[in-house]
Amino acid sequence: MKRLLAPLALFIVLLGASPAAAGLLPKQYGGQTKLGMVTTSRSHSGSCSVSTGPLTHVVLRCRSSKGTARARYLFTLRKHPGSVMAQVNFLGGRHGAVVTTKRVSDTRFRVDVTLRSAGRADIESVMIEYYCH
Repeated sequence: MKRLLAPLALFIVLLGASPAAAGLLPKQYGGQTKLGMVTTSRSHSGSCSVSTGPLTHVVLRCRSSKGTARARYLFTLRKHPGSVMAQVNFLGGRHGAVVTTKRVSDTRFRVDVTLRSAGRADIESVMIEYYCH
């Protein structure tokens, strides 16, 4: 009987422990969305161009593989973010556009969309998601 009381008492104490004390508080969700035309910077060279579309998107175009078109988006994160996931929403095809991401600092996250070959990419929006500790 005494052998059962100690584990039972421990079990009851653990059940009554607060989630904060146990480190089980739920993480807080964070997310941000920017319209395609709300870039931090835009650049182009060679046969490529960057322009604003008829609505709220930005258009990357290259007539050949000689040049680059890039749209950059910089996001400010809450304190103590965990991993960050990014998603770029294109109107139609993306025709060779490459999306790269980089955490620039503890509170800054960058998304670049680059086109280096003949084609067109219409960026409708860019979204990031993360959980804070």
